[in-house]
Formats: sequence, C-alpha cells, structure tokens
Amino acid sequence: MTRATKSDSTPTSSAGRRRVLIGLGAVVAAVGAAVVALTRRPDMPPVAAEPPSVTDPR
Repeated sequence: MTRATKSDSTPTSSAGRRRVLIGLGAVVAAVGAAVVALTRRPDMPPVAAEPPSVTDPR
C-alpha cells in the first residue's frame, strides 16, 4: 500500500477556491439585483394639464 500525500488528498485547491468565489459573486449579484428591483419606485407620468373648457369665453 502506498501512503497518500497531502497533494493527493486535496485536488487543486486553487480551482476549488475559484469556483467558490465565482459562486459567491453570482449570489451577491443576484441578491443585489433583487434588492434594486424590489426597492425601485414605479415611474409616475407627469400630471396632465387642465383640459380646455367647453364653454369658450368669446
């Protein structure tokens, strides 16, 4: 039987860290997008001017 070395038991830790960081970045981006979408106020159109009167003072 051969003895396992430390490098054999932990496969490419830098790739695993990169995966975790990308996943965390995606989660943070999704949460940020959800917060922005939920806190945005709907755009209200400007108030219309008073319509012209039918009784024209001539």
